[in-house]
Amino acid sequence: MLPRLSTTERTEFGTGPGGCVVYGYPSTGGVLVKEADLLDMLFLSLSRSHESQRSPSVDEEDRFCNLMRQTGAKWWSSREDMLEARLGAREMTEEEEKVLVFGWPTDGVAMNMEEKIQMMREYGATFVEDVTQVEELRESEVCLESY
Repeated sequence: MLPRLSTTERTEFGTGPGGCVVYGYPSTGGVLVKEADLLDMLFLSLSRSHESQRSPSVDEEDRFCNLMRQTGAKWWSSREDMLEARLGAREMTEEEEKVLVFGWPTDGVAMNMEEKIQMMREYGATFVEDVTQVEELRESEVCLESY
């Protein structure tokens, strides 16, 4: 059994292939985890050089978690559960083995996200016009309507 890990960290640098792991703590429980690249950090409005902490506001944290879902963050029951699965202490479920990557084209300044989408196309990503067709994003549907 692993020792209890912090539930206040928003970002942790020096880990993961992208160099930063982002955590979100939805009010419904569990933790969202994203191994973030530069575009994810920009999309989430996070510092690329300084670690940050979760919001003390439940509503603000839930809004952040909705944005994290849009990047393909994965939900785990806890950080400890995630580590146990990743370290092989238990088998991952089919859902946990999924890798989700999302891109959000805009008409605005997000030309970098457009480049990410182009790369996703080159790697054979599946695209949908309506985000409600994506089961993993249905929870954030209300947030997406106002985005």
